[in-house]
Amino acid sequence: HFGFRKIKAVVSTRVRVPAFESSAGNLSDTFAIASLVGGSALRGESEMTRCQITQFMNTAETSLFPAACQILYPCWGLMPNNKNVIAKANVQFNDYMSSLESYLNDKTYLVGEAVTLADLSVAMYLRDMYNMILDESARSKYINVTRWFNTIINQDEVTRIVGTTALCTKPAQFDAKAFAANHPKPAKQEKAKPEQKPKQEAKPKAAAAPAPAEQPAAPKKETKKPFSDLPKPKMDMEQFKRLYWNAETPEIMQYFDENFIDGEWSVWTTTYKYNNELTVTHKTNNLVKGMFQRLETMKKHAFGLMYVFGEPNDQIITGIWLGRGDKLFFNEDDNWTTDIVHYDTERLDMGKPENRALFEKWIAGGFDDWQGKPFEKDHIY
Repeated sequence: HFGFRKIKAVVSTRVRVPAFESSAGNLSDTFAIASLVGGSALRGESEMTRCQITQFMNTAETSLFPAACQILYPCWGLMPNNKNVIAKANVQFNDYMSSLESYLNDKTYLVGEAVTLADLSVAMYLRDMYNMILDESARSKYINVTRWFNTIINQDEVTRIVGTTALCTKPAQFDAKAFAANHPKPAKQEKAKPEQKPKQEAKPKAAAAPAPAEQPAAPKKETKKPFSDLPKPKMDMEQFKRLYWNAETPEIMQYFDENFIDGEWSVWTTTYKYNNELTVTHKTNNLVKGMFQRLETMKKHAFGLMYVFGEPNDQIITGIWLGRGDKLFFNEDDNWTTDIVHYDTERLDMGKPENRALFEKWIAGGFDDWQGKPFEKDHIY
């Protein structure tokens, strides 16, 4: 076994969990508790060994764990299927794995010649990835890491605690049903009916005055429904959005290519005119969120991606939109023009291969930067 010491530990109600209490003092950090309980065999005998183990544990927590969460959480329905976020997380995860693959080329364990907290912490952070995402093809890229992972995860003391770990055969996908269950829409509140007052006895009516001559009623102005003058399009916006959230880019673009008819729909780029005013990141993001809220009634007629790039005081808002008709669809309803007047817009000729490729890149979430400014946040309409 790993030489765990038998130390009495209790969970304290006065601090966050996990927590450790003893006569010598209290701890409330996972790694700190593991270092104490595991003893010198797991936390390292020498000063340099302890530093190396701590380095692996910290790197796993700050680099590996966040990337793994952004990949796994959509599969559990805990996060939306944000393709740009997942793509960036995959890059970060693969960078970590490539570095670990090289490091383990001639090593059995991460530090020294026996299992330490470095091996246990990294293996635990990788466990769900090996169980749900890394199929045989993916594992073949990381032979050394997989060998090491199997060595650690099949230790008797590990399987006694976490059980056996099955390796992935088919990568998990975004679970739309679980996401909907985890993020239910708030129920609409019914308006309270006004209390009915008791009827009063009718008073005798006075003699009615002669009725004035009736004036002809003014004709009611009919309110035109947006795009009611256009025939039903071949492409269904709800189906397009459903594919965007649940399918991979090739399938989305196949549907688009087979059903998009220029004129029934049009594609536009948008760029905020006053980027010099974008000085605070959360205010920049709120600018886009507010725009989306004011466009709530346009949802069945359009799809949009708006990205924020850059650091505070040096930011850009730019995006791409797919909407109904061959004209700028924001102008179809006066309520939709409030924000778009602050953007430069340009219609893309989707018959040109370069414009089609640009649209596909937006759908794939393929932008890490824009005009040299790093990606900050994406907003999906």
